[in-house]
Amino acid sequence: MAGFSSQDAMINEISVNGKFNRADWQKSTFATTAQAAGLWYNLQQGGGNPAAATVLGGGTNLAFQALTDATAGGGGIPHGGNVGNFKHLLNVAAQTAAATVAPAVLMLVDMLGFYPITTVTTTGAQTLNNSVALPRYANGAGVQALLVPSTVMGAATPNISLGYTNSAAVAGRATPATLPIGNSAAAVTSIVYSGTGAGKFGPFMPLQSGDAGIKSVESINLSASYLSGVLNLMLCKPLLTLPITTLGVTAERDLVNQFMSMPKVYDGACLQWLMLAGAATPVASPISGHLEFGWS
Repeated sequence: MAGFSSQDAMINEISVNGKFNRADWQKSTFATTAQAAGLWYNLQQGGGNPAAATVLGGGTNLAFQALTDATAGGGGIPHGGNVGNFKHLLNVAAQTAAATVAPAVLMLVDMLGFYPITTVTTTGAQTLNNSVALPRYANGAGVQALLVPSTVMGAATPNISLGYTNSAAVAGRATPATLPIGNSAAAVTSIVYSGTGAGKFGPFMPLQSGDAGIKSVESINLSASYLSGVLNLMLCKPLLTLPITTLGVTAERDLVNQFMSMPKVYDGACLQWLMLAGAATPVASPISGHLEFGWS
């Protein structure tokens, strides 16, 4: 049975039974566009180890595609394979020596899948296809949505809204006012409505009052044409947040003793980092670190 009954049991599983995995990762910001201060970005699309995701933007327009750690071109950080139900995150670390990367905030998420949206010139509600269900967190508890281009967007600043089913299986939920406003000419990897000021949010689309997550999204509405580009409406489960405060100094979190949270990582999880840029960040700026997992 998954889970630890005590610290002694955890130590025994790790030291005696070898139920431990360390994943070292290195990701870079996007190779062709610098990051702007105050915007959130999806490092899944940056180079490094694992390699940049190439799956985004592909497949059937408006149809949900599930992601796992085994998805070709998905860019998921390896976490030791399937162990039966889930692992626990025990320790995390990240650091950078690249100028102006710090300060920054990293958020580790399990990227569950995405709806490619090639019809960005269409205004009004577009119906999404949910013939493929969420691969993990099937009821949508804690699941959040974000919008990221895989092809640079044209000039426009549309209001963006979603129609969705929440984690209590209530359909017909909607993005509340004030609606998120997309950034004009939004760059690849950027979360299109992130930033500062009215209509800017980050990193996730706001939910209707009282909702704790998204089970599925039934529609997306752009109030104005983006003229060009490809968007990806992505669903993810946030796992932890890690601030990098100082250049060249490792940010660390002990999730057993320092912050007793030990987030669950399910079999098949597609682990990715989101990043809030605290300063203008040059192209291909490297960030590296490790994740440590244990299981029973």
